[in-house]
Amino acid sequence: MNIEIQPFVGFGQIKFGMTIDQVKLLLGEPTSSTKDKHEDGTDDVSLLYGEQGVELSFMSEDDYNLGLITCYAPSYTVDGTSYTGLSEADFLKTAKFDDLVQDEEFAEPDSKDYTAESKGLSFWVQDGFVESITLFPEYSEDGEEIVWPS
Repeated sequence: MNIEIQPFVGFGQIKFGMTIDQVKLLLGEPTSSTKDKHEDGTDDVSLLYGEQGVELSFMSEDDYNLGLITCYAPSYTVDGTSYTGLSEADFLKTAKFDDLVQDEEFAEPDSKDYTAESKGLSFWVQDGFVESITLFPEYSEDGEEIVWPS
């Protein structure tokens, strides 16, 4: 069963801006969770749902509301198309995003990051294959404030 990604919103009943407790009510307890502290004093909590193939991240600067979604399973689709697992060449042939660009900042050996800002999506390519799709929330025009979905 495919799960359609809703750009700037989320997937299924999971939406940006939800609290950790709201997500757990819908998905249950995660397979694992991590809490990372950053040098700037902020931290984030990530919940990994292994069976669903998704990781959900909640940042302290967003009051621990859901602010980042990373999908690892091929069942997640964008406009009805599954990208996870495709070779980089097939991904580039299939992806119909006018603004798809390779982000040079994240270039590592055997890794590439492609972004489509118009959809708030990032496609991580590892060893020549799309490994994951990351969803970002919408931001205000000045890029400072998240526009949470209603």
